[in-house]
Parts: sequence; structure tokens; C-alpha cells
Amino acid sequence: MRKAWQEILTRTTEQELRELSRLFRLCPSRQAQSVEDVYTLAYWAQSAWDFMAMGNFPYSSSYILNGNGKLPAYPVRVACESLAAEDLHGDALIEGLRDAVGVFYNYTQDLQCYDFAHGVNPDTEADGNFWDYQFCTEMFMPMSRDGQRDCFFPQPFDLQASLQACSAQWGVTTRTQWATINYGGRDLSSASNILWSNGELDPWGPGGVSPSSVLSNPSLTALLIPGAAHHEDFMWSHSDDLPQILEARLIEKQEMQKW
Repeated sequence: MRKAWQEILTRTTEQELRELSRLFRLCPSRQAQSVEDVYTLAYWAQSAWDFMAMGNFPYSSSYILNGNGKLPAYPVRVACESLAAEDLHGDALIEGLRDAVGVFYNYTQDLQCYDFAHGVNPDTEADGNFWDYQFCTEMFMPMSRDGQRDCFFPQPFDLQASLQACSAQWGVTTRTQWATINYGGRDLSSASNILWSNGELDPWGPGGVSPSSVLSNPSLTALLIPGAAHHEDFMWSHSDDLPQILEARLIEKQEMQKW
């Protein structure tokens, strides 16, 4: 996948942009016409992986699509099939990435072309905007990618760029320390009767409270659920639930009953 990003991001001439638009099946009204468009396309394609990773459940689910359709079981695995061949290079890498993110963006399987200025559907796009506003006002969470320890391309965190983007998008002055001041950050010395759960496959998981950080307080419990995605333990019971999900739900009920 790293090679696919390189193929996209290095196509900058007028002819290369036309070819990139053709290979990615971009709509006539939304062709890649500049380097800025190329990066916008890359971020749009990257977003599909973020969403599919959250919704990487062992069964088909409409959760990530806000009820507008369903992703297949383990959508990340399905998407990776388009990039699995060892001999992919050049145009084939771009086509493979296009088909991979199509598992998300073309969940209806009837799209004739892609518009990288829009999300997968209006409800999911609105949901993303809500989170972006919360990020800019209350839950400021610096994030980065380096293209070495992940499957993407270098994206170092830029504080000033993030603050400027929040101001431009929402007209707000970001309170970068609001959550830490209000909730105490990693200081859990005054906390009690709280249970945290995170899925091993959830991209948000590494930012959660780890089991090792609450060992000294018996009223605090933190679960890291092997092989689980985002909120998987909070989903309705399903015949394909993993054993570790059933175990996590049992622990959660037992802990809450103690309160």
C-alpha cells in the first residue's frame, strides 16, 4: 500500500494528472488538476481505511455507514485483496488502491465514478464534521503518520496548521488543553467506578486507557480486547461474535454490578 501512495503523490504533470483521474475513475466534474487535488485525493482514499479499520467486525454491519448500507465482514481484509498481488506496480497499484477503497466508498456497488470532495454518504460525512468540530473545540488530539510504522505516507503533526485549519473551518480558537484540564488527563488518582474498553484492531485503541495503568485501583478496569474493532463490545449480540467479545461483555456487567 505504501507504494500505491507513492504512485499517486508523484503524479503531478498535466498528463499524469489526467492519467491519475482516469485510473481512479474520478468523475468528470472532479478531476485531479493540481498537486493540491492529488493530496486531497490521497487523504480521501486514506479516510476509507480509517473507517474500515473502525468497522472491521467479523460480520456485515451498517454501523460505520450510519445505517445507509452495510460493509462486508472484515472489510479491511476484503479491501486488502485488491492490493495482495506481489507484482503490482505503476498503474496497477493505483487501480488496486482504487478498488480497495471502493469497498467503503462504493458500498452500494453502483457508483460509476468517484468524487473525492465528498464523503461516503451525507450522514457519515456529517458525523465526521461533528467530530472535527469537537476536535477543534474540546477534544484536541494530535495525530501523525510516518509511512514506516504504518501503511500510509508521512504526515507529521503540525500544531499551527491544525489551529489554522480549525479557525478557518469553524471560526473557533482551539482549546488544546481543555480535555486534560477538565478530565485530568492520565492522572487517574481521583477516579473510581470507571471501566474502559478498547479493541485491538481499533485505530483509536492506542489512545485509550491501558490495563496496566489501572492495576493499583480495584474500582477501575481497562480492557484491551484481542481482535476487536471500534465499539465492538457495544454492538447488539450477533451469532458471529468472537469469544473474547462475549467475555468482555460479561466482565463489563460484573464490574458495573459492583458499583
